[in-house]
Parts: sequence; structure tokens; C-alpha cells
Amino acid sequence: MNPEDKFPPPDNYAAFIERLDDAAARLSTRLRSVIQALGAVSLLVEKYQGASLKWEQRRTRVALELDRCAGEPETYAALRELHATAVKMVALHHAQTERITEKLHLLQDHRDAIHKSLGELEAGRAKLQASRAVSQDRHNLKSALYELAGANGAAATTPDLGLLSDLRQAREAVVLAEALMEVKGPRP
Repeated sequence: MNPEDKFPPPDNYAAFIERLDDAAARLSTRLRSVIQALGAVSLLVEKYQGASLKWEQRRTRVALELDRCAGEPETYAALRELHATAVKMVALHHAQTERITEKLHLLQDHRDAIHKSLGELEAGRAKLQASRAVSQDRHNLKSALYELAGANGAAATTPDLGLLSDLRQAREAVVLAEALMEVKGPRP
């Protein structure tokens, strides 16, 4: 065992965990904005759909009145003008509704992407914390082996070979478990 094993390894996990936390905080802020925008755009879609429906009903009523018109030219001309206006307004509101609905779908996609990224960040953070704990446990195990080997000036004591063997087996089991975790990844 090396004398350096007495000192804990440098904790570079903290910097990576901090970066993950910063990214999660930024995404959470963005998520709140997207959710707020989703509410506003959803309200707009409802209003435009309602207006489009009302204009469609007006167009239908005016078309029926046009069909029933008995021949007074002024009435017929006024109804034709109302019908043309209703047709234009239906088309206008329909186009606006489609545009706003596209924006709504885009915002929903953004929201879903942010949720997915936040989940990945949380999973990465959990993996880093687990790796950090395993690293600390490995260091503690090395330190225990180092001390039991008599490196702390305890030359007068005879190390317990059975204990040393058990500790080595435990260390090997930890290393194998780490390797298995790296190969298979976390299981839900």
C-alpha cells in the first residue's frame, strides 16, 4: 500500500454535481416560463376556436337566409355581403387557430424536452453521488488495510492475517460490484 492512501482522494465530484444542479436550476426556470406560456396560448386557442365556431354558425344562418330570399335585391345584396364577410372571418379565425395550435404544440414539445432533460440530470446526479460514496468507501477500505498492514508505526503488533484476507475479499467484492454497475448501469 502507498502512503498516499492515507489521504482521501480529491473530491472532484462536487464540481460536477454543482454543474448538474446549476443546469437543473436553469431548466427549472425555463420550465416555469414555458408552463406559463402554455397557459396563455391554450387560452388563446380556446378563444379563437370559439370565435371560429360563432362565425361558422353565422355563415350557416346567412346561407339559409340567402336560400330563402324571395327576390328583394337590396335584401339579397345585404345577405350576400354578410355571407362573404362570414366566409372570410371563418377562414381568418381558422388560420389563426391553426397557427396558435402549432405554437401550442411547439411549447408542449419544449415542456416535454425540459422534463426529459431534468430527469436525465437527476439520474446523472444520483449516479455521481453513488460513485462518490463508492470512491469514499474504497478509500476507507484502503486506509483500513494500510493500517492493519502495520504502516502506522505499529510494527510491534502482529496483523491478523484472517482479517487482512477478509478485508481484501471485501475490497475485491466492492471493485467487482463497481465494475458490474458500470457495465450494466442502474436498474430501476
